[in-house]
Amino acid sequence: MTDTNNLIEAAEQALRMRCQDEAIVLFDQAEQAGADLDRCAAGRWTAYMLQHDFGLAWVQSDAIRARNATDPHRFWQGEALAGKCVMLRCLHGLGDAVQFLRYMPRLQAIAARVIVQVPPNFTELAACFHGVDDVITWGEDLGVREPDWDVQIEIMELPYIFRTEVSELPIATRYLDLPGQMPARRPHFGKQLQVGLVWTAGEWNAARSIPHSLLTHLIAVEGCEFWNLHPVNAVSEHKTLLEDENCQRSVCGLAERIASLDLVITVDTLAAHLAGAMDVPAWVILQHEADWRWMHARDDSPWYPSLRLFRQQTPGDWYPVIAAVAEELRLLARTFADERLVA
Repeated sequence: MTDTNNLIEAAEQALRMRCQDEAIVLFDQAEQAGADLDRCAAGRWTAYMLQHDFGLAWVQSDAIRARNATDPHRFWQGEALAGKCVMLRCLHGLGDAVQFLRYMPRLQAIAARVIVQVPPNFTELAACFHGVDDVITWGEDLGVREPDWDVQIEIMELPYIFRTEVSELPIATRYLDLPGQMPARRPHFGKQLQVGLVWTAGEWNAARSIPHSLLTHLIAVEGCEFWNLHPVNAVSEHKTLLEDENCQRSVCGLAERIASLDLVITVDTLAAHLAGAMDVPAWVILQHEADWRWMHARDDSPWYPSLRLFRQQTPGDWYPVIAAVAEELRLLARTFADERLVA
C-alpha cells in the first residue's frame, strides 16, 4: 500500500508541476499497483485537458461513469436529450456559467425546452446570453416554484455531453449581448486607455490572487485610467483607481463596465469570462497551477479569442509576470496615444 500511495502522490505532484506526460505514466503505474481507479482517471483527465486533448479526456470520463452505479437522483446519465425538457443547473461559479452558456443554441436545437437555473444574482445577466429563453433561480423565500423537467444537467457537463474537441468549440466570440448594446463595441474617444483591474480571485482559491502591493507596477503606467472591477469593493490604497457603484452592486453592472473598457487586466475570475463572452480584450494573469480550462503553455485561449494569457513561471512568484504585463501595457498605452494623435 505504501508503494501505491507513493505512486499516486508522485503522479499528483507531477500534475501540480504541470508535467503532464510524467503524470500520466505515474497514474497508469499507480492504477496497476491498485490505486483508486477513479482517482487515477480523474488525474489523467486533467492532464489530457491541460494538453488540449479533449478526446482522450472524455475516455476517462466514460470510464468513471461506467464504474459508478446508476443513481436516479444523479444528473445526466447518458440518456438522449431530443424532445426532452432539460433543466440546466448552474451550480458552480459564475465564471463557469458564463463559459458554458455558449452551448445554449446547440442544446436548444435538440431539446424540446431548456430551462436555465442560476443563482439569484445572475438571473438578469443570464437572460442576455444567446439562446437563453427561460431563466429561474432557487430559494423558497423568493417564491420560486421549479417547473417539471425530464433531464437535469449541471452546466459543466455540456462539453462532455457534446464530446467537444478544441477545434470545435462553439460560439467562441460574442455570445453575450447586454440590453441596448450595439452589435460592435462603441468606439472610445477618451485621451487615455481605459483599463479595468481585478487582482483578487476570492476565497475559493486564494492562490489565484495577486498581492496588492504589486498593483503599483501596473498603476504607474502612464496614459491609462484604471477602474476597480471588484463586484464587492476591494480595499485599495491606490486612490487613483476609479470606482463604479453599479459594477460593485451587480453582475450586470460589472458586465456593463467591462463592455465600456479598452482592456481588462484580471486574475482567473468572473471578469475574464465576461470579457471573453463579449469579445472585449482582456489579459488574464494565471498562477502556475492554472485551471485546466486555460490549458498549458499557451498565451491564448481557444475558448475566448479576445483573451491573452500571462502565466506565472514559478509557483508563488508573481513579480516577473506582473512586470511583463506592465511592460506590455506601457507599449499598448503608447500605441493608443499615437493613434489618438493621428486621429
